[in-house]
Parts: sequence; structure tokens; C-alpha cells
Amino acid sequence: MRYLLTGIAIAAATTAMAYAAAGAENTIGMSITSDRDPDKIAIPKNMKYELNGSHIFDNGLILAGLFVYVDDAFIPKTSEHLEGTLGYRLPLNRIFSVVGSGGVGEHWRQNPDTAFPYYVFRIGADLDINKVLTWNVVSFRYRDAFNPDEHFNTPQLATGLTYKLDEQRAVYTKLQRNWHDGSPSSTGVLLGYQQKF
Repeated sequence: MRYLLTGIAIAAATTAMAYAAAGAENTIGMSITSDRDPDKIAIPKNMKYELNGSHIFDNGLILAGLFVYVDDAFIPKTSEHLEGTLGYRLPLNRIFSVVGSGGVGEHWRQNPDTAFPYYVFRIGADLDINKVLTWNVVSFRYRDAFNPDEHFNTPQLATGLTYKLDEQRAVYTKLQRNWHDGSPSSTGVLLGYQQKF
């Protein structure tokens, strides 16, 4: 079962990034996140480096994939995530939309024997302030391992802004609050860039 879920995550992420590499209605992005101590923002916890891609179909479905590399602060410890999701954006009017998605992923640590699959759900709301600025009002991620013994219950709540440099390029920032198994684990500040094709 684990290998099947890992295969699905790899196939979904690879397909999304392949779609994003060719054709219209595609986006490729990258971001960097500095996670800080949940109570003392001056103390770093880790750095996250993300590469992502998405393809929006004519019917509004969104196929997306991402790869994240996590480098812990102060200790030589790293981990990676590979994730594939399927979602949908629902425009409620000209300026406000809701987007949701669900998918599967694989989490690796330095020891390959500790890798495990997980599932993830996201929901968010966006408000277009004007033609170039969008307030990503709120986004919520629920993520957990299929095996509860992995202790990977890691919800996230975020808000942010996206600024369009032109019709094809945008920069964005987010403020994130992360939890691990019910306790606050970090506050993250994200900076990213997107390119449409």
C-alpha cells in the first residue's frame, strides 16, 4: 500500500510539473520560507525551499505538484516532501474566489527507511484588491500521515499578498502559523515567485 501511495504522489507531482512545462494555463513557481520559533520569532527553526507547478484545465480543475527541501537550523538534519494534488477554484464574483484541493505525498528524512506517505487537504480564499494586487485572505492546510504512528499531523494557517509584475509574472509573500500534533511548532515567513506560460 505504501509503495502504491508513493507512486501516486510521484506520478501526480511529475504530471503537474510536466503540464506546467508546456502549453497554456500553466504556472511554475519557487519559494523560500524561514520558519521561526512559535513564541520567539527571532530564533530560526528551519529553511524551506519549494519548487511547484500547476496546470488549470478548461473545466477549472487544477492539477498541481510540489517538491520541498527542509534544512533544519543549528543541526545537520534535512527532509523532503514530494506532493501531488487535484483541486478546483470557484469564483464567487469578480473579485472573490475560493479554492480547495486534496492529494497525497511522500515525506523523506535522511534515513530512507523512515520515509512515509501522507495525505493533504487545502482550502483558501482570495480577494482581488485591484488589477495587480491580490490578498490571499486565508488558507488552511490539513496534513497527516496515513500511519498515525508517524506523528505527522501538521496543520497550517496562512495569509498573504500576491503582486502581479505583469500578465505572466508575480511575486508573493505569506505569513504562516504551523502546528505539530496539536502544539504550535513555528511561524513562517514565505517569499515566492511565479511564472505563467
